[in-house]
Amino acid sequence: MDRITQKIKAGSEPSQALGFQVTRILYVCDSYHLPGLNAEICPSPWNIIWAVSIEEAATLVQKVDFDLVFIEIGVLDDGGGTTVQCLKALCPDLPVILLVPPCYCKSQPLGQKADHMFIWSGNPELFHAMVRFIEDQICQDTTRRAVLLVEDSLEYVSFFLPEVYKAIDTAFQGARPPRLVLAGTYETAMQRFRELGNHLDCVLSDTRLPCQGKESPGAGIDILSRIHRELPGLPIMLMSAEGTNKTMAQAIPAPFLDKNADQPARDLHAFFRELVWPAQALGNNACLKDRYPVQTSPAGFTRIGNGSIGGKARGLEFLAQTLNRRPDLGTVYPEMVVSIPDTLVLCTDIFDDYIRENTLDRFTGRPLMELVQAFIDAPLPREVRRYLKTYLAKTFSPLAVRSSSLLEDAAARPCAGLYKTYMIPNNHADPDLRLSHLATAVKLVYASAYYQSAQAFVRSTTAPPFKDSMAVMIQEVAGRRHNDFFYPAISGTAQSMNFYSGGNAKPDEGVLNLALGLGHTLAQGEQSFRVFPKYPQANSQFSGTRDFLENTQNRFYAIRMTDYPETLCFGICSNLARRDLSQALNEAPVKALAATYVPAEDRIRDTWYCKGPKIINFAQVLKYETPPLTALVSDLMTALTCDAGGPIELEFAADLPEQSGQPWKISLLQARPMSSPRDHSLITKEDLDEAVCVSTSALGNCILDTIQDIVYVNPNTFEGGKTRDMAQQISRINAELAKTNRRFLLAGPGRWGSSDPWLGIPVAWQQISGAGAIVEIRDGTIHADASNGSHFFNTITARGVPYITVNPGACDRIDLEHLTGCHTVRDEGSIRHMRLKRPLLIKVDGKHSRSVIMNA
Repeated sequence: MDRITQKIKAGSEPSQALGFQVTRILYVCDSYHLPGLNAEICPSPWNIIWAVSIEEAATLVQKVDFDLVFIEIGVLDDGGGTTVQCLKALCPDLPVILLVPPCYCKSQPLGQKADHMFIWSGNPELFHAMVRFIEDQICQDTTRRAVLLVEDSLEYVSFFLPEVYKAIDTAFQGARPPRLVLAGTYETAMQRFRELGNHLDCVLSDTRLPCQGKESPGAGIDILSRIHRELPGLPIMLMSAEGTNKTMAQAIPAPFLDKNADQPARDLHAFFRELVWPAQALGNNACLKDRYPVQTSPAGFTRIGNGSIGGKARGLEFLAQTLNRRPDLGTVYPEMVVSIPDTLVLCTDIFDDYIRENTLDRFTGRPLMELVQAFIDAPLPREVRRYLKTYLAKTFSPLAVRSSSLLEDAAARPCAGLYKTYMIPNNHADPDLRLSHLATAVKLVYASAYYQSAQAFVRSTTAPPFKDSMAVMIQEVAGRRHNDFFYPAISGTAQSMNFYSGGNAKPDEGVLNLALGLGHTLAQGEQSFRVFPKYPQANSQFSGTRDFLENTQNRFYAIRMTDYPETLCFGICSNLARRDLSQALNEAPVKALAATYVPAEDRIRDTWYCKGPKIINFAQVLKYETPPLTALVSDLMTALTCDAGGPIELEFAADLPEQSGQPWKISLLQARPMSSPRDHSLITKEDLDEAVCVSTSALGNCILDTIQDIVYVNPNTFEGGKTRDMAQQISRINAELAKTNRRFLLAGPGRWGSSDPWLGIPVAWQQISGAGAIVEIRDGTIHADASNGSHFFNTITARGVPYITVNPGACDRIDLEHLTGCHTVRDEGSIRHMRLKRPLLIKVDGKHSRSVIMNA
């Protein structure tokens, strides 16, 4: 007798004698996900034990009696199928569910090794549904009623599973519910129908299904037709992504669910409410009082609702765990206090209800202003407004209202800057107006999920019927008030892997970007201060004093705390004020972080207290380490990278003490995995053999496969004295390509963006703004050092444009003259614009500074 059968027969309650209940779960995921999942799923009725590798899981299953194992595909290597199989060999009867991201490639065979596979993005409802599904599958009570779902699509099974259970729970409150039975082929569906017979409550079937090992376009129609003939009173429904099958459903006859409808879940619930359990008052929301429970996460955040907290909030949970593991930070860095701002999270179910109850899906694709106004006019659920009012009664600091969608900051495909953030002063005398401001900010974050760019990203990372769902984080803004404005002294981003390293810095030593004021400067790619943490005193970003004067930060962002309109300025610069440095010369952050240019000496002095133009160079924290901010951030990044098992990005803010002798306040705002292609699969030996360009000195980290245009400096006609003319020719080509949004590869000799026309072509960024990748050729035509000490290079870095240096003397090579399928669009003598029939394939491995360009 196997272990599960023993457990079923050991049930103490007569009604449970043939049932099975999951009590102990093993969950295997990478260490970055663990804190967020713990917050999403717990508290739960199960004892969940976590493992961060298959090896650890294999050890645990031999020691602990588990009922169910979940494995996230991210912990598996390329031989993942074998490792899952080994785990099954240790406990053959132990159910194993493999969890894959929405962008999962179906060609991978790993699901064949597990008992079941589902698409998972952190939705707690799906987790509960998967556990119940395993209990229903193992249940041996042949008298229990059932719902039969016939579906072979991974996406639709994952989508419908929680929706069917939601309908069951609503209809059978306090009563014994039917179980859910799943079939993925024609043969299995008919077998389950024969087994269940009169114990079926309903049957839902897809149209296209495998039959005798091949896909049959009408298998579902045949299944429902046969069932209807044998049990004519049984509710049935045909489902299809092909609207033309509605006619076939009418011929059965059966209701039809169009999978491409705006709200297939709504149509599914209507089927249950109207045909399956009409007497059960399905969909009754009488208990609105408990619809959005208030909970406290393990990290101490307050969350409202039953849904997911979203990717960005999971990152905060991860940050909190790392801080808990480093109680020594206060001792090591007594000059600073590190914390995470107080955070209120509105879970994804609130967003889903808001969209559904106001039918806002119908505004998809509408003009932006019409879309935004529709969201502003739509009321939030009453319970949510009541919670927000209570929250504001105790909170008077400026607030940041930030997105935290399911797909945001996911390890499989992290995204940043896709959704909106709004900041509000939260200091108006009228509490109702403060509530209106906060509610409007929440609605506008919700609206950003329907912007065209966001919708395009979701389409590229998921398959129907999945849509991204939005949680919202409300945080107190880090900083303090200076006259009529509120801002932190420093906003910063840190990356543990630096794909644009220079000088003595190594890629794995990371990079920081610092800015005065709010982080909007960094988010918009405006002027900031780039620092290598191991060499904080080295200013490799600037080539000299003049470069400092022209290219250091001279504007910053702050929240206006007085004289703002009662409706605020939502949609205009995120409700922020953009201030000139000259307007804040006497404010404490500028005094602390500014240096002075002394014209008589043509030098920069690291003090505010002398006459001359002020320059933000952060000398107090970088050169004099008061406080040692770079050391703290570097220490934190090492710990975060270790805990996450991969490269990490961090956003933080640092603020001056209010009184001398007190510590600086360091606020950790966000952590997310860095997007990094796997090193062993990025550039292969075959790539090196076939490439038209090979570089062993490349900066950036990406794979580009959309560039068909090449703007190329012709070495046969190049004249060093005409580089200014060449810059103008390139600018004209750039402008023409910009009209059709065509990105191009820019290639030529010398230092791109050089201020010296004899060292390279002196283009400004706006003259090559359409460049998707840049190649610097060192073939002896121009003798110049690398360009990564210029402000031009800093712009490239901020925009993530790969910079590829080709040095034929270092085994590099390039041949753009003999590309197949190429024709000349424009030839201006020294500059040629060429176009390919098929896009180039550009691979840049930033960790090893390698790159190849291939002619597809």
